Formats: sequence, C-alpha cells, structure tokens
Amino acid sequence: MRVRRGGWKRRRRRIFAGFLLIMVALIVLFIVVERRVEPTLMLIAQAKAEQVAKLAITDAVTKRMSQQGLDVNEVVLMEKDENGSIKAVNFNFKEYSRIVGETTARIQNRLKEFEQEHVQTTIPLGLATKNVFLEHLGPDIPVSFVPIGAVKTKLETGLKQAGINMVLVTVYIHVEVDLRVIIPFATKQQTVTTQIPVSEALIVGKVPTYLYDNPSGKPDVPMPRNNEIPSQP
Repeated sequence: MRVRRGGWKRRRRRIFAGFLLIMVALIVLFIVVERRVEPTLMLIAQAKAEQVAKLAITDAVTKRMSQQGLDVNEVVLMEKDENGSIKAVNFNFKEYSRIVGETTARIQNRLKEFEQEHVQTTIPLGLATKNVFLEHLGPDIPVSFVPIGAVKTKLETGLKQAGINMVLVTVYIHVEVDLRVIIPFATKQQTVTTQIPVSEALIVGKVPTYLYDNPSGKPDVPMPRNNEIPSQP
C-alpha cells in the first residue's frame, strides 16, 4: 500500500508539472503572437475607424448643407483692383462663425450617436498575418472608437484657374477630430482629418491683351544671336 501511495503522488506531481508547463508555454505563445500581431491589427483598426468616422462626418455635413445650403457670395468676400482682377479673398466672419458653429455641433452630435449606439466594425484575425490564403480566416476582432475632446472645424478656400479669364473658387469645410481606437487588447489615439467641398463659384475676369502659356518656360520667338543683333547707327 505504501508503494502505491508513493507512486500515485509521483504521478500526480508529474501531471501537475506537465499541466503547468503547458500553461506556461501557452502564455509565452500568446505573448509572442500578440506582440507580432497587435501592431498590424492596430494599423488595420485605425484605417477602419478613420473610414467610419469620415462617413459620420460627411453625413453630418451633407445633411447640414442640404437643409440650409451655403452661398459663396455670402461667405467669401473678394477684393478686386481697378481692372477687375481679384486682389484678395476674405471671409465674411459673421457667416463664417455661424456655419462653423452649426457644422461643429452637428458633427459632435453624430459622433455621439455612434458612441451611444456602440457602432463598431470587425476585422478577421487572419488579416494580420499578411497572408493571402489566411486573411479571411480566424475570429472577427471588434473595432470601435470613442471621440476625444471637441471637434475642430474651419472653412477654407481654394482657387483654381478655369480659363484665360476665369477662376473657380471652392469653399471647403475642414474637420479635425481626435479618436481613441479600441480593440480587445489595445487602444490608441488617432487624429482624423477630412476636407469636404460644400460650394463653388466661377469668377469671370477681364480678358488679357496678351497671353503667354509655354510649359517649357522658353520663349516662343527665338532670340537673335549676338552677331545677328543689328548695330546701332
């Protein structure tokens, strides 16, 4: 009986040691895989979160523009010289403040709705392996984001030549928001910026008397050589 008890104790110790060894090996394997996979997963998660956030921002801006609109002539003030050429482009700050304030409030409300509705996207774990055959395999990893701080909104203008005497003026809404991207085992802060065109106008100016447009930068008329320059009388 004593031999049997001693044998059972040794066997139990071996089982416990084997179980402990397996647990340690699994923990080490999990840490190694996490360190290798986590950066790739976070990059993919940031791209997904940015995509969802931009959709929310665009949706809020589009609804605001469809309901109230935006007239370039009311927002942008153009200073012209005596010849009718555009000398400077400034904002009507009363309209500027009103549009920026309303747009910022709509974007914040839209992002808050996303947060309250727990809107999230998923990415397959196999996508982090960067293997074509494994990218659609594995469990889906949930990705969510939480807005941090206030939304930063401002208006910007872009001028583009549209002809020899025309300029296309475009008004953009530039939005910047800080997000915290969340995946099951990591979080990271990210800044999402987007620029949405909301209105444009074509400004027609005076037709120039002369027009020189040579991309090569060389004169169209060849310059005479030194020996071909006529002498002064």
